[in-house]
Amino acid sequence: MKIRIYYLAFVIGLGSVLCAQAANDKVGTSGAQFLKIGAGARPTAMGEAFVGIADDVNAVYYNPAGLASVSQPEITAMHMEWFQGMNYDFGAFAYPTDMGAFAFSAATLRTDNLEKRGTDESLQGSFDAMDAAYTLSYSRTFGPLTSLGLTGRYIEQKIDIYSARTWSGDVGLLQRLGSRPIKVGVAVKHLGESVKFRSESDPLPLTLDVGVGANLFRERMKLGFDVKKARDNDSQVGTGLEWMQPAGENLRFALRGGYNSATTDPDATGMSLGAGVGYKQFDIDFAWVPFGDLGNTFRYAFHARF
Repeated sequence: MKIRIYYLAFVIGLGSVLCAQAANDKVGTSGAQFLKIGAGARPTAMGEAFVGIADDVNAVYYNPAGLASVSQPEITAMHMEWFQGMNYDFGAFAYPTDMGAFAFSAATLRTDNLEKRGTDESLQGSFDAMDAAYTLSYSRTFGPLTSLGLTGRYIEQKIDIYSARTWSGDVGLLQRLGSRPIKVGVAVKHLGESVKFRSESDPLPLTLDVGVGANLFRERMKLGFDVKKARDNDSQVGTGLEWMQPAGENLRFALRGGYNSATTDPDATGMSLGAGVGYKQFDIDFAWVPFGDLGNTFRYAFHARF
């Protein structure tokens, strides 16, 4: 047990050092930026501090190792109103088996009716753009305290008549600290080849995410803290809280709040808020994330267990 704790301390320390790099001269040099958009209304309302919690089907995006904790089939679907008429949709399905948990997810970011202009600024009609990612994940436990997860991802981007395709993958670890109500999560995301439009090629936004999650008050309260470092950005910090309040045998309510330093520019506070209502095996969740002058974003999600 002591060896495991020392090992985790080393991993967290190493992740914190890597995430604490100051200036980043690679800002704006990664492709497929839509991969950074957080999935799920519940994790987003909690400041995306979910890599150390990862206790439902949304783990397929944040930390695939968390899928091993899914005890029954789960499905979720989320819609988000993004900036300037853009729409982001995410859906995932997780299925646990005796050999481990499998999951599939899909995410799309779409913009319609963009103006097409020539070199002389003359209007030449309109075009559409769409980014999409499709993933297949697998996770299993190794003993009562450790789980590992892997994700393979197919990425496709289209701008008017041009398109680009590539592959990427994620690796995740989730470690429970004995009988303590604490989990440590580590995820390395977007490992893969560059995405190429015609002759232009950009690397994927390789990201290291290290986090801690805690279950308190008989799992009514969940706390999360994450430190994230992407290759094309400075280190980012996220914190989140969820309070789940039962209201009878089958009804429950949830309140959530969080902070994410990635949403503090420009003129935004980094805060996020959300709520949820559940009846039996069904949940409906909502999240609000303001982006200052860019406007507000809203996420709506449906979640079911079978």
